[in-house]
Amino acid sequence: MNLINKYVQLICIVLFIAVSAVFLSSSIGISSIFPSFEKDTTKTKIVDGNLTESPASVPATEPFPSDSTAVDKASTEKITMDVAPDIQGTIGKNNTVYGKLISCGLSPTQILNLTQAFNKTFDFRAAAPDDRFQIFLAGNNQLKKFIYSPDPLREYVAERNETGGFTVSRHDLIPEKKIEAMEISLESSLSQAILNGGEKQRLVDQFVNIFSWDIDFFLFPRKGDRITVLYEKYFKDDTFIKYGDILAAKYAGENGTFSSFFFDGGYYDEQGHPLRKMFLRLPLKFGVKTSDYSIRRFHPVKKKYKRHNGIDYGAKMGTTIFATANGKVIFSGWKGGYGKTIVLQHPNGYQTYYAHCSKLIAKKGQFVDQGETIAKVGMTGIVTGPHVHYEVRIKGKPVNPSTIKNFKGTPLSPQKLEKFRATVQSRLLLVEEKTRLNSKEEKLVLADTPE
Repeated sequence: MNLINKYVQLICIVLFIAVSAVFLSSSIGISSIFPSFEKDTTKTKIVDGNLTESPASVPATEPFPSDSTAVDKASTEKITMDVAPDIQGTIGKNNTVYGKLISCGLSPTQILNLTQAFNKTFDFRAAAPDDRFQIFLAGNNQLKKFIYSPDPLREYVAERNETGGFTVSRHDLIPEKKIEAMEISLESSLSQAILNGGEKQRLVDQFVNIFSWDIDFFLFPRKGDRITVLYEKYFKDDTFIKYGDILAAKYAGENGTFSSFFFDGGYYDEQGHPLRKMFLRLPLKFGVKTSDYSIRRFHPVKKKYKRHNGIDYGAKMGTTIFATANGKVIFSGWKGGYGKTIVLQHPNGYQTYYAHCSKLIAKKGQFVDQGETIAKVGMTGIVTGPHVHYEVRIKGKPVNPSTIKNFKGTPLSPQKLEKFRATVQSRLLLVEEKTRLNSKEEKLVLADTPE
């Protein structure tokens, strides 16, 4: 009997072990098939005073690989859309932003919403033909993003927001600055020399402005005169945007040598004296000297000899005339044979006359600054062609404009002079280095050119 009981107990133990093994095997299988049945490892933590949940553990195998692929595909499409717009171009001549966007297939409602969003940042009525735009579309030809660039360094980005409207932001782009140098010899004119060197008219204007107190560019330049310029240029994606400051400049010619260095917001010669003086040499930038100051000149209209109290500069109709010195407009109107004329009063009894204008801009009683536009070239009064008659008087007596004493400004203080001299030396060395490199590049190009 005891032996039978022992066999029964042994059989029960074996059965129990077998059942336990089966149950454990089943549990593992179910867990592997349904990972969400695993123990929840979600925990809570406090962030900025709020109770939040940390994400649950991610299973080793992805339950829906096809959905994951779809998400990646959507992300790729979004990146592609941001990089490559659906439509891009310029506003063009005789067109408006509205007309251009209509031609691109956008609905009037979308354009109206876009215009309203832009009201506080940019007025589309100020659009210019060269303004660029980019259009990014979503489904059903719906506008998702719009980029408008009125110039290469400024763009406005409009993006559709949650309310269905657009949020507009302005982005100012930072260009790359390069410093370049030019050393050339004049063959015909200053303007042509700089243009032949691969630069633009704007650099010519800047060079002329720097020396406008000392050099009469109608008379001064001679063939063989040399100019040297160290200047800043700004680029965006290797595309030229604009010129910066002229850091150093020199004009060496038959009639003299002049140099200038940009320092502390102004231009100074090598001794630290400011180039800016009381009078500019000329009332306009470019033209032709048609008649000089003379006590006895044959008048081309009246056909007799008489005194000519000023200098005539021929130029195209409408050319800008500017004040040669700070002053007050004491006359602006018609003045007999002078035609439309402006007279400015300056310190120390000086007056300047600007006659035969087509349009008078400065008004009587107005104060004007040196270099400020006051009129336009014309041929009113007794004349044979478009020009400006420029005259200088001291206490009512006419004097030769080209011989008046030009008062200098205050030189740099001893404290600033030491720093200025160091700046001058570094600029001269930089000019030497740049021109040497330019010379080597020219020789390499010539060597590579087939005969």
